[in-house]
Amino acid sequence: MPVGTVVIVVAGGTGRRMGAVVPKQFLSVGGRSLLDRTLSSVSAASRVDAIVLALPADSAPEAGEAYRVFPKMIAVVKGGAERHDSVRNALAAVPKEATIILVHDAVRPFATPGLFDRCAEQALLHGAAVPVIPVRDTVKTWDKEAGTLATRDRSEFLRAQTPQGFRAGILREAYALAARDGRGGTDDASLVEAAGHAVVPLPGEEANLKITLAEDLRMAAGLLSGDPDFRVGLGGDAHRLVPERELWLGGVRVDHPMGLLGHSDGDVLLHAVADAIYGAMGDRDIGFHFPPGREETLGISSRSILAHARGRMASGGFGLLGLDAVVVCETPRIAPLADALRSSIAGILSVPEECVSVKGKTTEGMGFEGRGEGISAWAVALLRGARPENGGGAAG
Repeated sequence: MPVGTVVIVVAGGTGRRMGAVVPKQFLSVGGRSLLDRTLSSVSAASRVDAIVLALPADSAPEAGEAYRVFPKMIAVVKGGAERHDSVRNALAAVPKEATIILVHDAVRPFATPGLFDRCAEQALLHGAAVPVIPVRDTVKTWDKEAGTLATRDRSEFLRAQTPQGFRAGILREAYALAARDGRGGTDDASLVEAAGHAVVPLPGEEANLKITLAEDLRMAAGLLSGDPDFRVGLGGDAHRLVPERELWLGGVRVDHPMGLLGHSDGDVLLHAVADAIYGAMGDRDIGFHFPPGREETLGISSRSILAHARGRMASGGFGLLGLDAVVVCETPRIAPLADALRSSIAGILSVPEECVSVKGKTTEGMGFEGRGEGISAWAVALLRGARPENGGGAAG
């Protein structure tokens, strides 16, 4: 398929100014991460043919797998130390035949698909285009020598947003010159301007907030006034314990004399969680997405299976509000492992640990679990999405 317009989504930063435990692009607003919301909007733009995503360099491998489920995603690359380093890494993954490249900050989740389309059109016409909005407040500068504020003509100032669009050759040239001169920039247009190219404005969107500080996140939550669509899913699985197999539970290797038999690594806990998520969306089950007996999935890590479910959830417009899981077995004891299992699952799903609960139960010697023949697991997932008329719905 021809690739005309590519959007680079920059999500490689650490978000230090937000002061959160996780990078700000992964923070949740209305049950979905900022990055998920951004990717949904980019995917819906009619003039966008492909997406290249730059994630933090220390992201788990499963993160890339989850985001590849989004429509139009062609590459997930590692971000760099600074924003321009992340864009440079992403540029290397943009197909050579691309004619227009848009660059968008992952923490601007409310840019509409129409803004991406208009930016691409203006970039094609003029070479470089940036959405801007007027400054409505009185603008002042600080005169250090006089020790006073000075009022400036606010009509001279515009607030730049992303996406910023460029003919591909112009952006590549600007980044090559910046690398040669050892320069960075606060946005991509500044590098293009420094390379001698004109940049034209187009009307931006007032709701296209950049989430930088904690108060920005509260403002973002206020913009989400749509009617929520709550979904509940139930998942369960059981596998036989056999010798000479590693035991994996919740994506964690557990020290145990036996492991779970299965076409994959047999992780019953992650299978139950994945099926709960699939079920909440009405998106079939693991057997449908990963049919047993296929050579290419033999021994597959169940972390990849859950990452796929997470990607389907995100691309379908859903966010995980809560997950409750139980592992049923006599041994190993789950209580000492619960925190590690909880942390592992939350990491794969890119949700706060407080959204995940993992506990263990025994059957007091009854059934196959009680006899030590196998382990079972059950999970319930609560998802939230927008009503179909507001842009939500299950992944197709």
